[in-house]
Amino acid sequence: MTLYIARRLTSSLITLLGVAVILFVLFRLMPGDPTAQVISPALDQAAQARLKHAFGLDLPMWQQFFVYIKNMLSLQWGQSFTTGQPVADLLGHWLLNTMLLMSAGLVLAVVVGVLLGILMAARRGGALDHVATVAGLVFQAAPPFVIAIVLLIAFSYKLELLPSSGMVAAGTDDNGIWAMLTSADFLRHLILPTITISAVYVATPMLVMRDSMLEVLGSDFVEFARAKGLKPSRVLFGHAARNALLAVVTVSSLILGFAIGGQIVIETVFSWPGMGKAMVDAALQHDYPVAQAAFFLMAVVVIVMNLLTDLSYSFLDPRIRFGTT
Repeated sequence: MTLYIARRLTSSLITLLGVAVILFVLFRLMPGDPTAQVISPALDQAAQARLKHAFGLDLPMWQQFFVYIKNMLSLQWGQSFTTGQPVADLLGHWLLNTMLLMSAGLVLAVVVGVLLGILMAARRGGALDHVATVAGLVFQAAPPFVIAIVLLIAFSYKLELLPSSGMVAAGTDDNGIWAMLTSADFLRHLILPTITISAVYVATPMLVMRDSMLEVLGSDFVEFARAKGLKPSRVLFGHAARNALLAVVTVSSLILGFAIGGQIVIETVFSWPGMGKAMVDAALQHDYPVAQAAFFLMAVVVIVMNLLTDLSYSFLDPRIRFGTT
């Protein structure tokens, strides 16, 4: 187990280094001049030179690369070209907002998907099986912005039950993160984007769990559990579902990767102040420090979740052994 963890950590670090290099090169190959965002042509040459030096834009490309890697390792990503604020301060706020929304949506999608998958397998060919399969495929095929707009029209504009944008109502006092998370106003703003995310991604864990359950229900150990006289619910949830969860754990990391890409659309529709919109704005404005750090940070989230997914296998199935302890 220790050897396996070491190998996976090494692989993850190499992957992160590759992502960092690609981001550095990619943003500098984009058309446009980043200095135009921070240096006005009306300034005299001396003032322009001082600004270029302050942002490190006067250095040769190879020196900029080493400064960039140093900043990545020290989590000090410099200053934004457009606002002049420290990138770390901006990212901390945006990342928290994104993780709050993404976590709520994906947890709901996985929990509902797993439960539906179990019930669909237990009642194979029944009404629930057919209806849930069709509904899941429809939601999966529909673009996220379409689902978001339909929910907005229904619950915000027609029924006027839920707010349409933002995290809290305009003019709300900032009393700290905990006060915001426990407020009814924040929870009401969270409902629609959370439902949108879960609707988009619920089909994958649901169908995977259904197929995995059907395979497990025909296994010898399930038949043995039934022969022992165990209750059907205990056989279904305590024996079959635990082993079937391995397949869902495998696809969960893939869902996370797709969710990060789709988060940009959902945050834009609901005006949610997170990483998605910030990443797009920074890329369009050639704000290299913000764009590079934002994309890198989201890559870290995906890679860490993949690592945790791999490690969780040994806890879900004791037959699996990785390396030596």
